[in-house]
Amino acid sequence: MAGKQPKDAFPLLKSAEILQCLNELGIASSEDDLLHPTGLKVQHIYASFNELLLHRKREDMAQPDFEGLQELEFPELHEQSVPMIGFLSACQKLMAIAGVGDFTMSDLIKPEARRVRRSLSAVINLAKYHEDKLPGYMQFSQETDALLNAKASLEEESERLLSARRQAEQRRAEEEPALQQMEAENEQRQVTVRELFNSHTAILNESHALKAKVQETRDASRGLSFELLNAREEAESLRKQIAPDPRALKDELQALHDAVALEKAALKSLEGKCSDAAKGAAAIEAAEGQLDELARLQAEAEAEAHRLKETRRGIKAVAGSTLGLETERAELAHQVRAVTQRIGHCKERLERQKEQHAAKEEDARAALSLAERQWGELSEERERHERQQDDSELALRELRDKHLYARMEHEAVAARLQQLQQKLSLQVRAYHQTVLSAMGSASESTQGLAAQGVAC
Repeated sequence: MAGKQPKDAFPLLKSAEILQCLNELGIASSEDDLLHPTGLKVQHIYASFNELLLHRKREDMAQPDFEGLQELEFPELHEQSVPMIGFLSACQKLMAIAGVGDFTMSDLIKPEARRVRRSLSAVINLAKYHEDKLPGYMQFSQETDALLNAKASLEEESERLLSARRQAEQRRAEEEPALQQMEAENEQRQVTVRELFNSHTAILNESHALKAKVQETRDASRGLSFELLNAREEAESLRKQIAPDPRALKDELQALHDAVALEKAALKSLEGKCSDAAKGAAAIEAAEGQLDELARLQAEAEAEAHRLKETRRGIKAVAGSTLGLETERAELAHQVRAVTQRIGHCKERLERQKEQHAAKEEDARAALSLAERQWGELSEERERHERQQDDSELALRELRDKHLYARMEHEAVAARLQQLQQKLSLQVRAYHQTVLSAMGSASESTQGLAAQGVAC
């Protein structure tokens, strides 16, 4: 809503536009307030803008309990001047932000319509800029609050993870002696299991050898019993066949007694071997019992080893979870740093934008003053050009007349030149024909002289 060509860094609005903007902002005013402004009305309007843009009420600017007020000669005179000075300072701050640097006390007490229009145009322009940038500012504020909340939650989560990690490390430190003791016991039991397994293997081999010997002894005893039975049957058959001879019978009986004694001795030796085999069998049974005990101990050792593996696996899992917690904590710390950096970047970008806005405002003011000077110079230059244009039109008409006359003379000269060119071309053509005929005659005479020279 631009009015006339602005003289400041903001557009100078018309009265209707100012009234419309004031009504949209909820500030009651009329056209007479702008054309014939009063101090009270202008102060009310400026106070509304201070509250809208700077969030400062006029009641907050007053200082009725000013320290040292009673020390003055007439303190009642300053009970109103002090709040007015505070209000003037706030208005000057607002106007400086809006681009009006020459706002004084007279603009509040004895306002002029022209200056009121200029000041309100600047403040309305600032209000429009504030309204345009407010959503972005609110969005950045919400994002900043969300990032701060996320940062706080991440810090809490990081603290919780650190506490869990410390507890896990403490439990691990507490379980470390028991783990070392269990590993030492497991190593001792593994040595015992290996020794028992070796002795079990040796006893088992010995048991197999003893069982083989017992079987051989039993087979030999059965063979001897069978041979003794055959010998008795054979002796009985021989006794029946041979006539009885007392001497021979005695000798035979003696031999039989000797054989029987030998057989008894062999039988006793076999019985001793059987008893030895029985003892070996008992030893084998005892060894088998020991082997069962060893198997039980081996199963217990395997169970202990399995528990040890499970414990190690649990320790590895705790270490892995601790590493994962450390990684997650590092990621959370990285996110917190990234959020902090983004907030810093946003603040820096906002500061840069403010600086750029101030620099652009200064440049715009300088450019405006330069444009005004150039406008005056251009106005003078325009008048001078208008006068020159009139002179140029007169000269142009004269030049056109001269050009027409010169064109007519040029056409006449061109016609004469064309005639001369035609005559010259005819003369050149006749000259060429003369030269060609002369050259032909010279060529014929040269050929004739050459023929005469040949003939001679």
